[in-house]
Amino acid sequence: MKTILLVDDEPAQLKSLGIGLLRQGYRIVEALDGQAALHRLDDFRGEIEMVVTDYAMPGIDGLELLQRIRRKFLSIPVILITGHGDKSLVIKAMKNRCDSFIEKPFIMETLMLEIQRINEFRSRFDQQVSCVNSRLK
Repeated sequence: MKTILLVDDEPAQLKSLGIGLLRQGYRIVEALDGQAALHRLDDFRGEIEMVVTDYAMPGIDGLELLQRIRRKFLSIPVILITGHGDKSLVIKAMKNRCDSFIEKPFIMETLMLEIQRINEFRSRFDQQVSCVNSRLK
């Protein structure tokens, strides 16, 4: 079972996304802001396999959270969700190795397709690395 960290300062949005992901078989860890998300990543070290975060949050916004995750938890995929889909934000997110960018409003199917796409990409990448490593032995 995959564990996803959901980060959103709006409790209703957090609950709604959490219910949708639970129904798809995911384990959910929640955080109401960026600072709490960083604590959850430390608390659940090795268990959290993906982060889905809102962009617009007080304190540490989604972009800063992405940057901090990349410094400390390099391999965890991050999906950034925003209602502020301007081009400069998308460019900044991609420069910080954001794995996906979803604009609000969206339907749960959109999020599920992005999660699936990321998981499939990572699985193929892991297989290629394993194949290269076995050849080097």
